[in-house]
Amino acid sequence: MSDKTTSSGRDTPHWHARAGDLLDDNFNLPGIVLCTLGVVALACTLTAAGYGFTGWTGVGVVVTAALWITGVGALLVEHHREQAIELKHGRHGHGPGALRPIRYSGER
Repeated sequence: MSDKTTSSGRDTPHWHARAGDLLDDNFNLPGIVLCTLGVVALACTLTAAGYGFTGWTGVGVVVTAALWITGVGALLVEHHREQAIELKHGRHGHGPGALRPIRYSGER
């Protein structure tokens, strides 16, 4: 049985997020890469500051800030895009009409 098949046998999109959805979505990759490059730029900036290269430290601060702002912006744009898709399909993260998360185990 696939994760898109309900108990009635109809094929419908799943309505809740699954573990690993963030890693499976390649649209998040540019934001993740930019934030990672921001961390590398921060390390380079701190190294330049430690050795007393004030010119390179200023350049590093600007590059680090630009990478982090762009990376977080890309992640936010992707989050809003994904949210719009979820709302278009009528999925809100929990079962329809549920006031709290649904248990997925067989226990009651």
